[in-house]
Amino acid sequence: MARRKRIFQRPCLDGGLLKVHSMKQVSSANFNNRGFTLIEVAIVMVVVGLLAGGGVGLMGMLIKRKVGNETVDYLKQAKEALISYTNIHGRLPWADTNNDGYEDIDSPSGNLPYLTISVRPTDPHKRVLKYEINARLGNDRGASCDAIRTGLSGTPEVVDADGAATAFSVAAVLISAGTMDAGGDGDVFDAIEGEYNGNNTNGNPNYIRHPPNDTFDDLLTYIGSNELYGKTCEYLLLAVNKGTSSPATVYVYDQTREIDLGTIASGNTRSYYIISGTRIEIRNAASGVGSIVDSTPQTPVTLAGGGCTIYVGYPSLTPTPIPVKLRGTELEVAPIQ
Repeated sequence: MARRKRIFQRPCLDGGLLKVHSMKQVSSANFNNRGFTLIEVAIVMVVVGLLAGGGVGLMGMLIKRKVGNETVDYLKQAKEALISYTNIHGRLPWADTNNDGYEDIDSPSGNLPYLTISVRPTDPHKRVLKYEINARLGNDRGASCDAIRTGLSGTPEVVDADGAATAFSVAAVLISAGTMDAGGDGDVFDAIEGEYNGNNTNGNPNYIRHPPNDTFDDLLTYIGSNELYGKTCEYLLLAVNKGTSSPATVYVYDQTREIDLGTIASGNTRSYYIISGTRIEIRNAASGVGSIVDSTPQTPVTLAGGGCTIYVGYPSLTPTPIPVKLRGTELEVAPIQ
């Protein structure tokens, strides 16, 4: 026979009966409905706070790294645009000093002329890049290539912390100020003192490329002279031989740059390194005036290739037509000199 649970009953005030559960049922119900203690709640809140704090810190670090990578990419894009501009125009663009996005002639230091080179206006920090060029590279291809070939000197100068702590001249420098005034001096561009010294506010005594730290968060890139030379400057050797015929002296005139390369007297030879694409004239007076004299080949001539020799005052080198028969037809053909 099955054992039945005992049910305790007692009269209610309204005449009914109050049903009372067994002690085991009452104990189980109390346990299931019990809430968290204050200690348990406190522990949970501490754990959640630690996780939330770590998440915020991690998120901030990831955002900072993302912005840094985007800034490096933008600096690279601007640098490549400057090199392409130089390859096309034979010179670096001047800096923008009135904040209109275009270069201002004869201004070597200022902001990046982003409209002149067709790049977006600002870095990921919403600031225009600081920009400075060597003033010898802002005029024309010939002057730029001569300056590079003979060795750059003067500002801007850079110390690169990846190498020696010695400043060296560069063709151009580009600087992003980073997210804040890390140096705490009221200027978003920072400076460093120590083994590697530099000041990115004004480049005095030089600019500095250095890994970010607590007091320095600038990102800098620069264009070395050899980076421009290989893409912008193609030289060839021009030789000019002066015979004994008049005039006694001739002038080798660079029409592209509108300058005299030199003079040659009868019986002499001169050699010049010329930028490919230069237009040359042999004249009887200085500074592009007077008349073009007879020569072989006849000038003006645009030079290209590996080199060229011009003969002046050699009558025997003047092309003379010679008869040539081709399929029964007599033609006059000038021999190739």
